[in-house]
Amino acid sequence: MTAMLQESLFYILLSSMKHIVIASFAVLSTASCTNIPHFNRPPPPTGIRYDPNVFVAGIATMSDAELARQKELANAGDKRAAFNVYGHYRSALNDQTKAMEWLLMAGELGHAPAQYNLGQIYLHDGDKERAIYWTRRAKDSGYPNAQATLESLETQ
Repeated sequence: MTAMLQESLFYILLSSMKHIVIASFAVLSTASCTNIPHFNRPPPPTGIRYDPNVFVAGIATMSDAELARQKELANAGDKRAAFNVYGHYRSALNDQTKAMEWLLMAGELGHAPAQYNLGQIYLHDGDKERAIYWTRRAKDSGYPNAQATLESLETQ
């Protein structure tokens, strides 16, 4: 290889490396920016605010204040909040009676996963009529698995 060719390759390589260094610097200099809009958004209005220091049997649970807030939202017609309260009673507090009350509320408000869960619960309990009713409501609400489950229930 001639000296001139070697020198040309050296400058091409050096030029490429210069661009890589500049690009790396640009990425690293913006990595610590905290004013990116999505970092400063508040949580969704019905999102559960778990207290990271409160656990019941290893399950994150809502604080009393958050549970009260979710109940208030649910009583005002928020189906997601009703489903959140159901999940809290079912998992964190292991109160199946209260959980079922909130699951029924979420289902009545049109929460598709709640409707499907109700169908599954009634199916497990042997109440085929209620299982079909809730599974049909879940299908009408657009729940993905409800159609196949409904067809299976209606052919039994």
